[in-house]
Amino acid sequence: MPSCLFTNAHVFTGRSESDFASAFVVADGKIAWVGHVGDASQPAADQQVDLQGRTVVPGFIDVHTHPTFLSQIVDAVPCTVPLVEDIPGLIAALKSHPKAGLGPNDWIEGWGYDESKLKEGRTPTRHDLDLVSTTQPVYVGRSDCHSGICNSRALALAGIGKETPDPIGGHFGRDADGTPNGVLTELAANSVVQRAKAVLDYAQAVGSLARTSQRFSERGIVAVTDMMAFTQPFHHLDVYRDAAQAGFKQQAALYFSWEPCKGDLLAGLEAAQKEGRIKIAGIKLFADGSISGKTAWCSCAYKHTGSLFGMSLLSSAALAQAYAWSVANGAQMAVHAMGDAALQLVIDFFADKKPWLPAGVPSVRLEHATLLKPAQIAQMNAMPMQWGVATQIIFMFAEYEAYTENLVDSEFDQSYALKTFYDEIGHVALSSDAPATTWADPDNVFVSIQAAVQRRAYNGAPIVDSQALTVPQALLLYTARAASLSPFEGQLGQIAPGFEASFAVLDRDIFTVPVADIGSLRVQATWIAGEQVHCAA
Repeated sequence: MPSCLFTNAHVFTGRSESDFASAFVVADGKIAWVGHVGDASQPAADQQVDLQGRTVVPGFIDVHTHPTFLSQIVDAVPCTVPLVEDIPGLIAALKSHPKAGLGPNDWIEGWGYDESKLKEGRTPTRHDLDLVSTTQPVYVGRSDCHSGICNSRALALAGIGKETPDPIGGHFGRDADGTPNGVLTELAANSVVQRAKAVLDYAQAVGSLARTSQRFSERGIVAVTDMMAFTQPFHHLDVYRDAAQAGFKQQAALYFSWEPCKGDLLAGLEAAQKEGRIKIAGIKLFADGSISGKTAWCSCAYKHTGSLFGMSLLSSAALAQAYAWSVANGAQMAVHAMGDAALQLVIDFFADKKPWLPAGVPSVRLEHATLLKPAQIAQMNAMPMQWGVATQIIFMFAEYEAYTENLVDSEFDQSYALKTFYDEIGHVALSSDAPATTWADPDNVFVSIQAAVQRRAYNGAPIVDSQALTVPQALLLYTARAASLSPFEGQLGQIAPGFEASFAVLDRDIFTVPVADIGSLRVQATWIAGEQVHCAA
């Protein structure tokens, strides 16, 4: 690969909030030099590219996303705003599914509903979805990817009837007479119907995943995690590595769902599974649910409920088992915890435990950390454990109504305290959790950056101004700071000598456009390891 000098650029290097350059050299897939044309240290290069004054940033790293979910909903109907605003609109959208009108085992699928966004203000049931079809199974995943809804045919295929007990950690909604109404609350209930759905064959799974690479490249994303990997029906490490051979360009760190992997994953990780651009990074556990679903476990009751505090989904015994396995296998532990009570359970468990991963890589990651309070951060910082936090301002931005309706004012004001996180937590990142939110394009990095800087929801409402970040700070939480959360290969997140030459060229200058316009920025071009993988028309 010939060396290349990139010139005439406005380069945010990611080395600090204020470090900029105007030129850099790429050689053998890495950054070889950064500075200004004419510097005495500038090396010779085989080629030269004039970037015509464009802004260049390190490639974005989405440290909490779900590429396999994204690959599986290619044909699913979006059921989120602004496309769907009421239940009749949801029914109409599902009737447009390409499989509508086919056979009794052809699933009609949708994704992204949020009852707080629907004009009716309620969760649709089987009675609503039976208006789509009574002969075909119909399933719609909720925006949080924890819960869902289905019709009568889907319930029958999943074997869920009046006498079916609720699974541990989940709940089947029921009519007054006890008949299931198609509402599937939390993962344990939702997965019963998901398992009944037809699955892709292996070749389809590889091909679908490979196609997501272009989606990420168009967004300037050069590395991802998969925060819900499985070993069945296919081992996702195999799927990813074969997808890489078929054109998946991004680095990927996989986190395997803890409960479904008992048996084969618990046998232990081989060294080769933890190495390379596609690797197993750790395991994922759930301590609670979601704020929008009122299942996040909180110390303060949800508004208008009096006694509803959410759901605790993780026992100390399960934590201890996962901890022992992680230490023995040199794997990271990632724990979904949104409510402060769930966060406290996890923090207290690790009070006397030491890090087991190398310095610079957090042994424990807190996923979402919606209501992580200052006292809890102080407790974490006083402990020997090395922590990481992956959070998502896109939730508060897109699901504003759910947060204002569900949280009392004091809790709303402490949600997604990004400025506090940035100042007090070393390993912290912004991320998307795509597709698990009520937004049609949740992994558009610029939407999250605008929300983090402007602290306004999609409708213009304020979402805690005091926790606003600057543009450089928000960029660092998607680049250099994000790179520290997972054990990616080599060095990512900076345009600096020795780092992987993965970067994005923007269509406008993110540092000078009005803050309200940041969300409309687009990536002009993306390079991964010195190879151009995207160029806008």
